[in-house]
Amino acid sequence: SLRYLCPTIRGHHERWDGKGYPDGLAGEKIPIAARIISVADVFDALAAERPYKRGMEIQKVRGILAEGRGTHFD
Repeated sequence: SLRYLCPTIRGHHERWDGKGYPDGLAGEKIPIAARIISVADVFDALAAERPYKRGMEIQKVRGILAEGRGTHFD
């Protein structure tokens, strides 16, 4: 069973400051695996080339991730 992954999947759109969804969890109430997946998801969304957009330069992506420390990310 993959049920143990449910909190990770459910929590990967939560934000460190509690402004995420679906549960409005904040800080360490967000499972650590969900916090890690959140960063990876945002990195991929920004850096990957898609049919509808070009991927961003890695340095710009790193800057955006750094700006999100303490609000969006752990």
